[in-house]
Amino acid sequence: MNINDYILSKVENHMLLEASIIDLATFLGHSVQKPISSHVFCLELGLTIEDHDKIMGRLSFLSDKASLNINDVRKELSKIVPEITNFSDDVFNGMLRIFLKQFDISLDLTE
Repeated sequence: MNINDYILSKVENHMLLEASIIDLATFLGHSVQKPISSHVFCLELGLTIEDHDKIMGRLSFLSDKASLNINDVRKELSKIVPEITNFSDDVFNGMLRIFLKQFDISLDLTE
């Protein structure tokens, strides 16, 4: 096996692993509108672990405020992860719900 075959094999294995994780999560009820895991959500939408951690950190920081408008939260998160601007409201709300729940971040949101 030459180096190009080896690299291609690694990429294909990574893609297979990614697809398998998403398949299992979907079987358990995951969707981008109602995610069961913030990590699977990021994997499915092409966000990196750094993006994941930035979102988590910013939400934790924002939780110090008494209450926030959901649109303000979206603007704040879009500053650090620009891809969020492309999310529909349903997808953004699902992302927000799973991050807040999974990491026990209390953030009082208003519409």
